[in-house]
Amino acid sequence: MKRIFNFYGVYLNLLGACFALPLLTALIYRESASVRAFSFVMILCFVIAFVLRKVCGGNINALQLKLRDSYLLVASVWLVSSVIGSVPYMLTGAIPNFIDAFFETASGFTTTGATIIDEVEALPRAVLMWRSLSQWLGGMGIIVLFVALLPRFGIKARNIAAAETPGPTVTKLSSSFTGTAQRLYIAYIILTATEAVLLMAGGMNLYDAANHSFTTMATGGFSTYADSIAHFNSYYITWVITVFMFLAGTNFELFFVLIHGGARKVFRNEEFRLYLSIATISTVLITISLMTQGGYKRAFHAITDAAFQVMTIMSTTGYATTDFDLWPAFCLMIIIILMVIGGSSSSTAGGVKVIRVLAIWKLMAREMKMILHGRVVKDVSIDRHKLLPETLTYIVGFVSMYIITLLTATLLISLGSQGDLITNFTATLSCISNVGPGLKAVGPVCTYSFYNGFNTFVLAIVMIAGRLELVTLFVVFSKFFINPNRV
Repeated sequence: MKRIFNFYGVYLNLLGACFALPLLTALIYRESASVRAFSFVMILCFVIAFVLRKVCGGNINALQLKLRDSYLLVASVWLVSSVIGSVPYMLTGAIPNFIDAFFETASGFTTTGATIIDEVEALPRAVLMWRSLSQWLGGMGIIVLFVALLPRFGIKARNIAAAETPGPTVTKLSSSFTGTAQRLYIAYIILTATEAVLLMAGGMNLYDAANHSFTTMATGGFSTYADSIAHFNSYYITWVITVFMFLAGTNFELFFVLIHGGARKVFRNEEFRLYLSIATISTVLITISLMTQGGYKRAFHAITDAAFQVMTIMSTTGYATTDFDLWPAFCLMIIIILMVIGGSSSSTAGGVKVIRVLAIWKLMAREMKMILHGRVVKDVSIDRHKLLPETLTYIVGFVSMYIITLLTATLLISLGSQGDLITNFTATLSCISNVGPGLKAVGPVCTYSFYNGFNTFVLAIVMIAGRLELVTLFVVFSKFFINPNRV
């Protein structure tokens, strides 16, 4: 436990420093209540960090974390960060209720984008900046950021970063995991800055461009306007964000493959080909449906809306340019499927992940061959790399846990909820896959504000569980973690 408190002594300094940007925003726009709120929470983080370092002592360079400690640390960091991040909402009066503020903060850090705020424009600009920044911080991973900024933490951080990074595996892009984290964040920052420049070229001011770049690359979907991207009424802005949502849902390791191996090597990646194929086929099918059943008259308008909504759902960003809840049932079914699939591994997207879908598809194909050909057994491989039996077991176990959690959480929020079955199911699906909007009462033009405190809290925990790929959070509360000697 001392090792964990020692980590927090350093981590809270980093988290406190992150409040500098919304504090600066509050100073620029002369929002006195926000200045006080963000100053308080920043000082609070620094004071707690100082006390922990003094009490625990020790040198973080020598911090040795066992796998058991790593899971506890990652789960607690996301919960504690969501609690601390809710303080500015309450102090500014933007969200006075703690449970609602916790939900909004968890939605931010997990890049879900679900909100209980009905009038976004009424919030102080500093609060909106914190709302967007929290998504950017959570997009690549809170602890991955910690590892990237503190090289001295080194390779010993691999276990905790692996427990947080989206996807079945964590690939090293350099000789140390610190180097890998730094490279991932360099790509993340460059893409964010590039998008901001392109958005400003389309007429956005710096404030809006920064907010939307933060939430696009994080695949979070928080906007500074209640009508989201539809507010700008611009094909240019819509397509720029569509492209960057696609990039954000791509395995970030492929950007380095592109630099060193060229586009041909990228297209040899099976996960990327499937990701691109699903996005393209879904866009084509929805476009046809909109033109034949959805009342669209102009093909370019239909293609734009279809491509944008496919990418905002598949990348689990959650923006909206139209109320797709009014689309034909065929389109809505595709959207639900995309919610489940999500983006690529080692991206900022949520969902089951394309690589797991690919692995399960190949596993099903192998089982069919075994049934037809008896003893003929073919290895399951991706990109010519054989998947070990334990990897396949983990993937099947994850999908099973995903389904069980989805159904259980839907049952829980249906207790005393005002929502109908489709509302509750898609709300839970959206939260576990970190998408944001669902259907019916939680559609793209609606919020989660009608849910009571119990339902809101359950959905907030589901968001965190989904962002940590279920296992990391649930293993901490399992009987095997509490009593490791129990079998």
